Amino acid sequence: KLSLNQKNLLSILEDYINAKINSDYRQMDSLAIDYQKTLSKIYNVNINVLEREVWYNEANLLYFSIAFYILSFLSICVSWIFRPDIFYNISFSSILAGLFIHSYAIINRIIIMQRPPVSTLYESIIFVALVTVFLSIIIELLRKNSSGIFIGSIIGTFLLFISFGYAADGDTLGMLVAVLNSNFWLATHVVTITIGYGVTVVASMLAHLYLIKLASSPDNKKQLKSIYNNLLGVTLFALLFTLFGTILGGIWADQSWGRFWGWDPKENGALLIVLWLIMMLHLRITGFIKPAGFAFGMVLANITVALAWFGVNLLNVGLHSYGFTDNVAINLFLFILFETLFGFLIYSYCKYKGKG
Repeated sequence: KLSLNQKNLLSILEDYINAKINSDYRQMDSLAIDYQKTLSKIYNVNINVLEREVWYNEANLLYFSIAFYILSFLSICVSWIFRPDIFYNISFSSILAGLFIHSYAIINRIIIMQRPPVSTLYESIIFVALVTVFLSIIIELLRKNSSGIFIGSIIGTFLLFISFGYAADGDTLGMLVAVLNSNFWLATHVVTITIGYGVTVVASMLAHLYLIKLASSPDNKKQLKSIYNNLLGVTLFALLFTLFGTILGGIWADQSWGRFWGWDPKENGALLIVLWLIMMLHLRITGFIKPAGFAFGMVLANITVALAWFGVNLLNVGLHSYGFTDNVAINLFLFILFETLFGFLIYSYCKYKGKG
């Protein structure tokens, strides 16, 4: 049986439809306000949050963010050819503007959904993009050699472009499945492991840059050493976040499913990243490989992230397969093929020329 307020809602909706048919827009606005007031009497609805959600969906903040990242990339490329003083500042200002808008978009999502920033595959992509751009800016502030801007603008643009394919027809603010509905674990395990993804991607991009510079400017020892030091430091941070993120995930799994580890594909993917980073650091510290070999291995680290992040969802098995798309096989294969060929060919060239 309908309550009085529920009957009023139906009556308001009927009047709204009639007003729309008659193109009475003033009456439509008045009825919309009445509908909000009546709805708030029935349910615990925060009208301000609803209005923020409508504004967020219409604002398309991430489109502005990606535009600034693209402008930053183009400007930094121009700065290497013409008027570096002017175009460097334009590039740095653009990536800062993109980061600010990007951050504001995620803050709005947190306020609207009342939960931590990462809970779906789409949210993980835009959050990793934020982490990579932020870390790249930190690197740029420390080194001031344009490598941070170059890497950040590329990764930010690439990941946001990928995220648009997971935007769920424009509605990215959906409800969570029950097992994920824990703000504590979303704020600890999920955020930590996602930061680990982002830091690993930055390390891998630094490895790309190192090999490119080694092949093109092998005599610039100072620049190569700077990039390598950045690479080694970021790799250590990547190991820290992925390792603790995986451990926290095991604790959450024990509370939710009654086991710390179950060889689930997603768990195996996270472990794969950790083991790869440990292997590369061990090989370098023991002197088994030189900086060029370490960079080659870290180029391939991008593949481990892609497999753990997207690849395991293609298996359509395991307790982590909820809510994820499974139509990325071709793109994932092409990405793995490109990274493998890039790393192998440029490393082989450096070894052949005696630069590695």
